[in-house]
Amino acid sequence: MAKKQLSALCAVFFLTVVLTGRILAAQTGTPQEDDGAAWVGSFFLSILHFPVKLVTCVGTQAVSAVAYTATFGVPGNFDGGTNGKQIGEVARKSCTGSWVISPEQVKKDYYQ
Repeated sequence: MAKKQLSALCAVFFLTVVLTGRILAAQTGTPQEDDGAAWVGSFFLSILHFPVKLVTCVGTQAVSAVAYTATFGVPGNFDGGTNGKQIGEVARKSCTGSWVISPEQVKKDYYQ
């Protein structure tokens, strides 16, 4: 039963990615090219990238919380401030950026 649910979830995710990309491409008026390989690459790379990004984000948040708590009130590098600003920047940047790899990114990275 769990395999059926997982395959259904993968199919729904794939269709969502494909349809969203097609709708966005139609709205921007870009010419439709034969970019099936880019869509497939986007799908499979996103499946690999998303869990890695999630683990990195959650792990960095947890480590940053411990580091912030452990160094609370300790003078840092920011003009007499604490290390909290730097720790906060590291935590924030670990979760920003793209969580899904777009077909345009695949084209940019692998076709040129």
